Amino acid sequence: MFTKHKKEILIAIGLIVTYLLTRLINLTIFPIFTDEAIYLRWSQIMATDAALRFLPLTDGKPPLFFWLMMVPIKLLSGFDILYAGRLTSVLSGLLGLSGVAFTAWTLFKSRKISLLASLFYLLSPFTFVYDRMAMADSLLAGLFIWAMGLSIMLVKTARLDVALLLGIVSGLGLLTKTPAIFVFILFPVLFLLRPNKLIKTGLLVLLSFGLAEMFFSILRLFPLFNMIASKNGEFTIGFTEFLKQPFGLTWGNLKSLLYWEYFYLTIPVTILIFYAVYKSLRKNFFEIIILASYFLLPTIAMATFNKVIYPRFLLMFTLPLFIIAAYGLSFLKKIFYLPVFLIAVGTIFMLIVNPVQAPLLQADRNQYIDGWAAGYGITEIRQYLKDKSGTLATEGTFGLMPFSLELYQKEFPNVEIKPYWPLPEKLPPETDYLIVYQRHDYPKDYKLREILRFRQGNSNDYLRLYKVL
Repeated sequence: MFTKHKKEILIAIGLIVTYLLTRLINLTIFPIFTDEAIYLRWSQIMATDAALRFLPLTDGKPPLFFWLMMVPIKLLSGFDILYAGRLTSVLSGLLGLSGVAFTAWTLFKSRKISLLASLFYLLSPFTFVYDRMAMADSLLAGLFIWAMGLSIMLVKTARLDVALLLGIVSGLGLLTKTPAIFVFILFPVLFLLRPNKLIKTGLLVLLSFGLAEMFFSILRLFPLFNMIASKNGEFTIGFTEFLKQPFGLTWGNLKSLLYWEYFYLTIPVTILIFYAVYKSLRKNFFEIIILASYFLLPTIAMATFNKVIYPRFLLMFTLPLFIIAAYGLSFLKKIFYLPVFLIAVGTIFMLIVNPVQAPLLQADRNQYIDGWAAGYGITEIRQYLKDKSGTLATEGTFGLMPFSLELYQKEFPNVEIKPYWPLPEKLPPETDYLIVYQRHDYPKDYKLREILRFRQGNSNDYLRLYKVL
């Protein structure tokens, strides 16, 4: 087997090694983000107390990613917990890397397009950023693209084993984040492939959906299952609310979503996608329409029904675009390959060595680099507290503070952390230290001496540690 597929195996090994190198180098150079602090703290607690394995449901989040993150946290207990948590996303990204190749092969039966699709995943600034964050988006994207590939295979073959695999992968997706339901919402688009066994395929899809729902129903065993719907309601509008002002959100959201996508794809890849659509007019038209629909339809739905949007919401729907770009690039000579990837490679290099100066999308920069939610200074404060004792008050009870410090409580066991939100007009007399990071001042009655100050990227936000006098 190795001799027969020697070239493909060596290419696959090369892709995996290159992927791991790009994702693991300077893995903790981004400061800990507030959501990461929450998720890591939950996983840390869950790893030590089996009774709390459904803890994320208290905030309406399915727990699969947190269950997975428990593994490196326990196995790599001697490592920085931020590194261990982000390693979960690095490994999850292998699903996306292999999934785009699998889906491209299922559609086009072309090794070249499959390889190029994997290259687009590997060298995308979008996937690079989220493959290195301790958040569930990379895992969700990987499961989604595999579910898409299995859906295509099911339409083409109407096989029971494929239907079962699709149900399992989709179920795992639902246990990661509820947008995985788009696997089944988008399934009718695949009938453009004109399956021969229409009724059998339809029944197998129902089987897959039922199996996925069985996986998701595990969460019903926990009393706070209803928190998932409640959390979704914080981000989306219901149909009744939509009818009051139909498409009132669509245009504004759509402009932002499409600009974010264009930025992360880079100009050459965006041009390639349109070129691929043009080339598909002669061949593989329905295949390209399917891939485009898996991006456009969810994006329009997101623009229409989401009250809150972030660039990371687009990640799972971006992977089909890599396959379209690969299809377009397959028509060009190899001399064009370098210019296509040049901008992306330059961006990734800057993100590895100097993220503060890297050309990162502003919406993400405001969260991960320049805003109060970025945890610059946490490492230095940990070092400072190691030989200290007393009570540390923090601004914030849920998020970067106090969780980013509670993660490392063993390093400074003589310091008691007491979180406050909002800060009281007067600090309790036993307070020895105070951390402020969301506001630019503090109550006028506080008597403080600044010890450490850390700028958040290029912004005017600072994380400050004070000694209480």
